[in-house]
Amino acid sequence: MATGLARPITRSLKGRLYATSAATKLHAGADEKEPLCFVKKLKNGITVGSIESKSPVSRLAVVVSAGSRNESEESLGVSHVLRHLTKLRTTNLSSLGITRSSLQLGSDITVLSGREYLYFKSGVTRNCAGKIVEILKELTTKTKIVNWEFDDLLNDPNGLKLDLAILKTQPQILAVEALHTAAFRNTLGRSLYAPEFMVGKYTPEQVQQYINKYFSAGRLALVGVGIDQEELEEFGQTFEPYQAVNVPQQQAVYYGGELRDNSGGELSYVALACGGPRQFLKSSKAKKEKQPEPSLGQTSKDLLPSEVLKHILGTGPHIKYSSGTATSALGKAVLQATDSPFAVSSFSANYTDAGLFGFTAVAPKSEIEKVVRAAASQMRTILSSGVSEADVSRAKNQLKAEICMNFENPDNLLAWLGEQSLNADHILTPHEIYGMVDKITTADVNNVAKKISNSKPSLGAAGNTSNVPYLDSIFS
Repeated sequence: MATGLARPITRSLKGRLYATSAATKLHAGADEKEPLCFVKKLKNGITVGSIESKSPVSRLAVVVSAGSRNESEESLGVSHVLRHLTKLRTTNLSSLGITRSSLQLGSDITVLSGREYLYFKSGVTRNCAGKIVEILKELTTKTKIVNWEFDDLLNDPNGLKLDLAILKTQPQILAVEALHTAAFRNTLGRSLYAPEFMVGKYTPEQVQQYINKYFSAGRLALVGVGIDQEELEEFGQTFEPYQAVNVPQQQAVYYGGELRDNSGGELSYVALACGGPRQFLKSSKAKKEKQPEPSLGQTSKDLLPSEVLKHILGTGPHIKYSSGTATSALGKAVLQATDSPFAVSSFSANYTDAGLFGFTAVAPKSEIEKVVRAAASQMRTILSSGVSEADVSRAKNQLKAEICMNFENPDNLLAWLGEQSLNADHILTPHEIYGMVDKITTADVNNVAKKISNSKPSLGAAGNTSNVPYLDSIFS
């Protein structure tokens, strides 16, 4: 079994492009050579989505809308605990049974989590897909938390304690976590990791209550890449999710602010961002009488233009061992400010109702102030002054290439498919997305840039933060 984190902050658009509607129908790709995409909501409340890639290996997942944003003050870190759910028994399987069964199938089971979703993923040969789905079904709909097993999980030195120990050695992640907390405070500001003061204090009843509430009908999707849709529907019909309850999701609000985690060392890590586009204009779903022209539906119209803007600022080196400053506006600006080694890259983080847009930087502690000031100044100049037609054309090509390369990874496809299935009845194909990118104009990008520039900035810092400038001095 393996656990980890889903969606690093530098993720691309792989899982953030949704169409919206209420019915569930077959959708053929814009290009007949593309794999067919399907999505359907079953009577038991499970949504089933598939991409038939004709691969001999099926990638399968149960995606649950139960990420850390749903935690309360009393349940902080519960989603982190659930990343270790495979160590606990279910109604019909012991922890040992889960391990042995998956090994006998030549499969793996990985539990990942993000701020909005949990992913129970597996890969197996097509003829064994049904058996691995049975295990995934047990993990997500038939949990049975026994006190002594739960105590062993909390006290396991290779469990939560190891995760938190590793986190302390990764200041680049700490900086991004701090940025989210400073920007959103609660909801999307809740960490992907359990706070240390909560380790050992969780109760089986607390975790089971969270599962009953959020692993319920309407919040689960069974998705697969390299599997027949009808077969996947048959598997999905056997699910018995927990009874649906009315759980109003707290709206994420962007506040802005700064937060520092000074752990010393020779390097400083900074994540600086403004409020970025969210995914949806509103949560309701529009009815449709016939299949519309491919569009982002009610997804924010600013989403794709902001991704183009991100590539104009620069997303790091594209050639191994290169400085990455040939086409990176941020890199060029920082290069003029310091002779020391540095790394700077723009990023975007788009969620269902809010987002972030900015950059991350790392440099020696003595040079971090120059690096942050130069990068922030360049970003502010581009956001306020606008971009050229040539910049937009190049960035659009880079964005399409990035999307294309991300689609080559079946795990990326799986996450992308799962989130679309939970939010739409129409799965956008890569060619449809490319067409949308082609239609983006320079005016679209400049409009998004202006909106972002009007947002209050946020900053998260980790490592040696002694010389990291404060926000009021950066944007004074």
